[in-house]
Amino acid sequence: MEKLILLGHSNGGVPILIDQAFETFGIKNFLVVKNLDLPDISYPKGSFQVVHVNELDISLEAIKGYPVQFGVHNCPAKAIIYRHFLTRYGLDSSSYLSLIHSQAYVAPSAVLGAGAFVEPMVVISSLAELGFGVTIKRSASIGHHSKIGDFVCINPGAVLSGFVEVGEGTVIGSGAVISNNVKIGRRCLIGAGSVVTKDIPDGMIAFGNPCKPVRENDAWNGL
Repeated sequence: MEKLILLGHSNGGVPILIDQAFETFGIKNFLVVKNLDLPDISYPKGSFQVVHVNELDISLEAIKGYPVQFGVHNCPAKAIIYRHFLTRYGLDSSSYLSLIHSQAYVAPSAVLGAGAFVEPMVVISSLAELGFGVTIKRSASIGHHSKIGDFVCINPGAVLSGFVEVGEGTVIGSGAVISNNVKIGRRCLIGAGSVVTKDIPDGMIAFGNPCKPVRENDAWNGL
């Protein structure tokens, strides 16, 4: 694979994506399409060829025919970026490359949507279903028969038991534990270390042991 296009620019996300793209596919040539005016990221000489461009300065020809991935992990930002590049450049979900680390375990019966980003030591169990643009960070575990919506981010060390459902755009904090059969709504934020034993409705920030809704999640306001 000659080159990977990263849509969006996050100082935390881009280096992780680049390292994993190299480990997974041997890619060393990257084009980072910046959505924010952040400083370019520098790499050791001779490691990767990374070109940063402003989104307004590119054309369809510059990215046509190359696989793309998100350069950000933030859920609302992913949704905005996807919608923009779909409308302006015609990049639908089939254009997005999944990056699944070789040290992750994905059960043969699990189904992953396009644009997944799965870090080392992740476990995705039998008959789990992941939507489009899902991020699962290191050492997280997705239980059997779980259903994970589009643009969900599951942070390091989180444990989802069996038959768990997580709605579109929700963030599961580091080290959170979700009990069997729990349903977490769309666009929620579950705090780090929470123990979730009961369903959480849409659009809530919830945390604690036991986890309880605390207030509305305004991160998605206007989207």
